[in-house]
Amino acid sequence: MNPIYLNIIFKMLVAFCILLVYINLSGKGSLAPISAIDQVGNVVLGAIIGGPLYNPSISITLLMSASIFWAGLLLLVRYTTFKRNIAKDFVDGTSIRLMENGIVLSQNFRKAKLSIRDFIMLLHQRGYNSLEALSDVWFEYNGQMTVVKKGDPSMAVVVVENGVVNYPSLKSLGHDEKWLENELNRLGEKLDDVFLAEVHDNKLWIYPDVQKSSEN
Repeated sequence: MNPIYLNIIFKMLVAFCILLVYINLSGKGSLAPISAIDQVGNVVLGAIIGGPLYNPSISITLLMSASIFWAGLLLLVRYTTFKRNIAKDFVDGTSIRLMENGIVLSQNFRKAKLSIRDFIMLLHQRGYNSLEALSDVWFEYNGQMTVVKKGDPSMAVVVVENGVVNYPSLKSLGHDEKWLENELNRLGEKLDDVFLAEVHDNKLWIYPDVQKSSEN
């Protein structure tokens, strides 16, 4: 068989193994990227793997080194953002509120780097014909918008995620960590045992860490 064909076949096998390991380590979220860094990271990984396949001058060793390094970097970012809310806010960004109780928050459009024209277009694409019908709108970190119409139930706000207090969310509700501790004590819960907590209609809802509960 032509050596060029053998080179391509070996590279394909190596690339397939690397992708298989990466997908299993990163989880199914890598197949349906949520954040911009996931989308860009997957595109770059595909380019790193796909580009050298038909280029005989690029060795299998170089292909493996480059793709493993980039995949490892993506896995490190994914792990760090899962464990640290600060890292996730830095890498992925945060949701930005554009409307509150029917009022357009003009200052937040600058933070979101979103023009009014684009804002209206995104609303029209989702079937909302007028701002008058809307109560709250958030511009999410993946570029999508979350919309609450007037008369609809309010959105719950996550104040504890992955066992870590979300201080900006608490502040947006007019509460602090002391309030959260008092609510947890009233419910007979400890922060260390809470995996997720959200506030809805001024009431705290707790979802414990099942793994820690089973260990205790």
